[in-house]
Amino acid sequence: MMSRLKEYPYISKFLLLLFAGYVLIWYLQIGQRIKFLGAIRIEFLYAVFLALMAFTVREKKFSSPISKYVVAYLIALIIQIPFSYDPSTSFLVFYNRIIKFSFIAFFITVFVKSPTGLRYFLTAFLLACMKIGQEGLIGKITGSMVWENQGVMRLHGTTSLYDHPNSLSGNAIGTLPFLLFLFPIVPLLVQLALAMQAIFAANIILFTASRTGYVAILVFLLFVIKKKKSNPKVLFALVVFVLIGIQFIPVQYIERFQSIFSGQEAEGHSSEKRMQIIKDAVNIFITHPLGVGVGAFPKIRRDTFGRSQDTHNLYLEVATNLGIQGFMIFFFLVYKMLKTLQSLGKDFSRQIETLKGSNETGELRSHVKDLNLMKATSEAVYVFIILRLALGLFGMDLYEVYWWFAIGLTIALYNMNKISNEKTMVLKDMNLVDAAPEIRVSNA
Repeated sequence: MMSRLKEYPYISKFLLLLFAGYVLIWYLQIGQRIKFLGAIRIEFLYAVFLALMAFTVREKKFSSPISKYVVAYLIALIIQIPFSYDPSTSFLVFYNRIIKFSFIAFFITVFVKSPTGLRYFLTAFLLACMKIGQEGLIGKITGSMVWENQGVMRLHGTTSLYDHPNSLSGNAIGTLPFLLFLFPIVPLLVQLALAMQAIFAANIILFTASRTGYVAILVFLLFVIKKKKSNPKVLFALVVFVLIGIQFIPVQYIERFQSIFSGQEAEGHSSEKRMQIIKDAVNIFITHPLGVGVGAFPKIRRDTFGRSQDTHNLYLEVATNLGIQGFMIFFFLVYKMLKTLQSLGKDFSRQIETLKGSNETGELRSHVKDLNLMKATSEAVYVFIILRLALGLFGMDLYEVYWWFAIGLTIALYNMNKISNEKTMVLKDMNLVDAAPEIRVSNA
């Protein structure tokens, strides 16, 4: 008896469009751009409505190897509110950033249950980033978004989410893995759009003069060289791109980058201040090994040392805010995400190989296309996390959306892989391909 082809959970186009609309509104901060919509708190109302719609999706609960780590991470955060050195700030940070940003992960896991849902999400996400990138290019050309910061002229963003050059640079860098892995598998028109976003991102990364961004882009370029070392065309294009880009780098930006290693600079002694922050953070961590509370570092630093700047370092932020227990939980979560994504990428590749040499059918072509999309996304999210860890060397983003973005996509991809494996096996049973040993993503 022929097996029935397994299908992904059904989500209506209306709900997918509604979800994509939320992604656009959230990333573009529509409430800040249009005063009327901001007055009625459009983002909050939209999120509430979308959350209600989520309960109409009648599917089994999502699960993944990282779920228990996500729960442990949330518990570690909640515990640090009542015992915080600055409870009022901790509560505000938890409400305004952790709760609100975690809805991104929740909505991704609810609505991205199929490759179709993944396409809707990625389209909305990249369109929003393209708009931010286009504004950055116009802002640089006209000079309307460029002004002095730490002694150099730096490009800024148009909304509070990305108004700081470091945040704007981080957003642009976060799109690069998706451009790299999606480009080979999308139609020509989409490739042109991705190429345009690459130009937007290059402009932002260069002219925000973010040293943390420069470090992250070096990490990304090293990854591309390692990944594409067998592809001379890609390496040639990369060398040409770098050589051309160097010609546009102002001398003050080169000096700013060099200050990472020399510690000597002319723009406000930023490196010296960072070294002082590190010393203060280490002392506070030693004194309070269980953590000072969510977002409470600036207050305890001011009361202890008379200096109030935050850590400017992800690792010190986690250690001082959440303590040694929170530090371990957070990095176990990150480690497990990376392992899961790596395993997913291998399993999607295995399924694609399994289907090679089979008889061409519409169902088969569609399934392989979906597998390629999920494989590319899992690889992109993996590199995205690596880049966030690199950015964390000089930036503090524990309470930013990036981690929830990665959590949501990791869980969604894991659950989709369960279905894709079953579809691949059914296609084998239909004698479309030769039998192959089954390899599944480990739950360990």
